[in-house]
Amino acid sequence: MRLLPIIVLGILFLGHKVLERFPEYTGKLVNISAVKTVSGPVTHIRDGDTIEVSNVPIRFGSLDCAERGTRGGRIATARMIDLVQGKRLTCSLNGRKSYDRHIGSCSLPDGRDVAAVLISEGVCRRFW
Repeated sequence: MRLLPIIVLGILFLGHKVLERFPEYTGKLVNISAVKTVSGPVTHIRDGDTIEVSNVPIRFGSLDCAERGTRGGRIATARMIDLVQGKRLTCSLNGRKSYDRHIGSCSLPDGRDVAAVLISEGVCRRFW
């Protein structure tokens, strides 16, 4: 009986990690499992996989983009700028952090997942 809550928590944790990795397939399920939601304007674009929304730094949990200073990194950053600059996003944060950044996913005003767009275009890879 004591084991059941641990098993349920494990399934929820692993489930969220799996959901987060496939934003193009899971849609709103990631939002449902979020610990916190941030909505607002994009206030800064750091690179291809990190932006700030309402001054909250967000690292996309499903993206692996080339590093800044590389050709691929410049392409990823430029595409992120084209995609989100001047827009209001809704971001679902999963409760984890990487350095100063919250880990999560963000949706464009039209409902598309930002990471799913970059993955589908081949600009960035899926983070494993």
